[in-house]
Amino acid sequence: MPIPARSSGERRPRQRNPRALERQDWIDAARRMLTAKGVERVRVDALARTLRITRGSFYWHFSSRKALLDALLADWCVRNTAPFIAAAEDERLPAEEKFRAIVDIWLDESDYDPAYDAAIRDWARTSARIAGLVRRVDRQRIDVLARICLDLGYDPQEAEIRARVTYFHQVGYYALGLKESRRVRRRLAPIYTRVLLG
Repeated sequence: MPIPARSSGERRPRQRNPRALERQDWIDAARRMLTAKGVERVRVDALARTLRITRGSFYWHFSSRKALLDALLADWCVRNTAPFIAAAEDERLPAEEKFRAIVDIWLDESDYDPAYDAAIRDWARTSARIAGLVRRVDRQRIDVLARICLDLGYDPQEAEIRARVTYFHQVGYYALGLKESRRVRRRLAPIYTRVLLG
């Protein structure tokens, strides 16, 4: 049976060029899938459906699902830690202002994504390799806080303990799923700062 000719007014369905999506688009889609559904659901087919593109686009940018997951981990390491490092290295700010800048990062949740952290920590429960990475990132963040405490005049041991207490407090806040409005959190922040810094 002959195929009817397409009328001049009828459009062919558009197919996206697999190169049109950037590598970061796949990583961002993987991040959203990870935070919503966990690492087991971060699959090439599922991401392709979400992005409304064939899976061929994926292989322009990644050799395998493992390569994507490795890129996702690298993205998390930078995205959720770089803002703290930048605040601590801002030479224009005195030490106490650096501490407040870090608190603001936690409060605003725009440069730092607590759901991303939680999803990576969930993943770490099933993988020794990921658990090791999480420990290294935690250590890096604690070191940032410890340097601020040293600049505030605490001796090295007390600076380390204050940094740990501050960091454990914040991780615990998210782990417990506390739900306070941003207004309430901002009102309480100076009290927390006074308690944590002495």
